[in-house]
Amino acid sequence: MSVVKAILSNFGAFIMAAVMAFIPTSGIELPILNTSEENCLLNVEMISDTHIEENGIFRQTFLKTGLKNLGRSKADIDALVVTGDLTNYGDEPALAKFYEIIKNNFAGKAIIAAGNHDIGHVGDRDVTNITREEAKENVIKYYNDYSGRNLTTNYYSETINGYKFIVIGDDVVDGGHWDAMDMTAEQLKFLDDELADGTKDGKPVFVCCHWPVDDINGEDTIWPDSGIDLEVNDIKSIMEKYNNVYYVSGHMHAGIKSSLYGELFGLKTAEQVNGVTYISLPTYGIVNMFGNPFSGTGAQLEVYADKVVFRPRNFITGRWYTNAAYEFGIVK
Repeated sequence: MSVVKAILSNFGAFIMAAVMAFIPTSGIELPILNTSEENCLLNVEMISDTHIEENGIFRQTFLKTGLKNLGRSKADIDALVVTGDLTNYGDEPALAKFYEIIKNNFAGKAIIAAGNHDIGHVGDRDVTNITREEAKENVIKYYNDYSGRNLTTNYYSETINGYKFIVIGDDVVDGGHWDAMDMTAEQLKFLDDELADGTKDGKPVFVCCHWPVDDINGEDTIWPDSGIDLEVNDIKSIMEKYNNVYYVSGHMHAGIKSSLYGELFGLKTAEQVNGVTYISLPTYGIVNMFGNPFSGTGAQLEVYADKVVFRPRNFITGRWYTNAAYEFGIVK
């Protein structure tokens, strides 16, 4: 089903989402970045779908502005997470521009996943003629150059303040796909092993991937057949083996939605299923649908001794969306 058909078939929900995005609730906080409480153990900024183009000045400016605003934070920012679609067409000049913006405007550590536009959409609109395998190698190369690592795969882990972040991505099997994601047995084992290690002391672990999991966060309504096919890559069963697992994804271009709207229509920005918490990030660089439509939106994730707090906000305007915040307890 196309996106247009998905919108038309759920037109009532779409209109309600757009209306509720503008209904003021709980007031509007000042554009000052801070944690919501004292004794924060981990403070991470999260965005997705920047869709940078080599000559796309607006999206580049959105990203630069949002990153510069992080410098106003009254609390330490431990990392920035970007869950894919860094570029629009998978071309190397756009990938270089993305990392140039990150390096020049954010002083901290960035944890970066690749999306379908970075790998699957090579050749889109004749912007580039490289293969998907070559696009994947470019993704690995540019992250290595940025991070100083020597990765050979499109998946890896990073530990921040003692908390593990596991990045998973497209392995490009047999030429790969336009929008779908392939995972090898080696990557699935990597995910299992890293989850076992990261959760062994009762700490939350964060799995970062561009693609949502099928039928969660409203994926089947917003972007049908766009998630990770569990019949092929059953990451859900792997994650459900462990406590305190958080799965953070993008891809759906679904705007921030109030928690009430999520309960009414099932299109949730964050939800728990069989013990795993799934967080769907809005698109940063393109207009959103089924929720707050504005570009520049993402979230701040905070970890405390007994809970994880997810607080959506606009990185450009500084507005916090207090009607869409979530709090999840940590299982001891």
